[in-house]
Amino acid sequence: MSGIYQVDPYLLQYRTCVKGFIEEGGKTGILFEETIFYPEGGGQPSDRGTLVCESRRTSHEVLQVEQRLEGIVHWIAGEIKPVLGAEVLMTVDAELRRDHMQQHHGQHILSAVFERNYHWNTVGFHLGKETSTIDLSVEDIPTNVLLEVELEVNKIVMQNIPVQSEYKQREDLSQELIAKIPEDQKEVRLVIIPGIDENACCGTHPRFTSEVGPCKILKTEKIRGHIRVFFICGERTINWMWKIQDNLQQLEKVIGASGSEAIGRLEKRDLELKKLQKERKELLGLKYRYLAEELTQRAIFLNDLNILVHHFPEADMEMLRGIAACWCEQPDRVAVLMGETGPYSVVLARSQGVKTSMKSLVAELWPIIKGKGGGSADFVQGKAQELPLEQVKERVISQF
Repeated sequence: MSGIYQVDPYLLQYRTCVKGFIEEGGKTGILFEETIFYPEGGGQPSDRGTLVCESRRTSHEVLQVEQRLEGIVHWIAGEIKPVLGAEVLMTVDAELRRDHMQQHHGQHILSAVFERNYHWNTVGFHLGKETSTIDLSVEDIPTNVLLEVELEVNKIVMQNIPVQSEYKQREDLSQELIAKIPEDQKEVRLVIIPGIDENACCGTHPRFTSEVGPCKILKTEKIRGHIRVFFICGERTINWMWKIQDNLQQLEKVIGASGSEAIGRLEKRDLELKKLQKERKELLGLKYRYLAEELTQRAIFLNDLNILVHHFPEADMEMLRGIAACWCEQPDRVAVLMGETGPYSVVLARSQGVKTSMKSLVAELWPIIKGKGGGSADFVQGKAQELPLEQVKERVISQF
């Protein structure tokens, strides 16, 4: 017998014997006569837990479980392993098992409501560590539909409907179910929510729908012609609600108001911020133009060109770009500007009438300042580790 997890998903401890090993990539996998560990499959991750070999007084952590041709393989941590034939006490991580049951069975109910009410089939399912997803055969889902589905799913959960499972031969299934299973599969395990859903499934499921707990649809995304629905169930939903409530309380504290008043204040602040950002942009333009004009006397006049080589210790890349743009508004100008105190931001720019490419100029400067970056013939930006300013000026002059 194998797969006790399907017969009784609430059995979390079990004694069995080691019947074989698999060594692969420095990892050890164990085969047992029977197992209560669920192997990864059908969108559901595997169980985790421990193995205790009392004869050798050793404990082993089960990291992953998978179904192979040899059987169900339990991959353990470390190199020490029990001996062949040894009796082992299996213990499944109860909290993880319960979480997987809540998410997986919640998915069955969610998919059933979408299919029954809107004829949208589930074409993919993934049970993640934080959220789970289903992919639906539809290109768009209105917000009101998501609300209606979420309400109905939670009504089904609260009805505490008994969940059934039974095995049937392929020929006894409906054509709709046959279309969903592999052609070579002769026997099928059906998970049934009477009046709601009937699907072939190998996963772990609760005895009653109420054990799923509250279900929450979080968001949707378009992916490859389908809609991906993100959702959570059970304790995940409760933890999510606490987190949202905590975030909301902190937000209201910062804003100094609650409820609709907080939203109104936030909208007002957003408008004020946009206005301030616009004014800041205008003022920065004036500041950059003033700085460019103030430095005219320091520019190097060479072969009809005005070349500005200057270091602004307080300037970041945005400020350097702004000053360079203002400087190059007039023809026959070159800007070689550096900012910050190390690593240094570097900007090179030219205006109309300058034939020398900034890419060729900066190629001469990078070795001196230990820099790198990129750009075009008109504009280059990057970062430098050193700034021997006099050497930079000499090299720039030699290039013109």
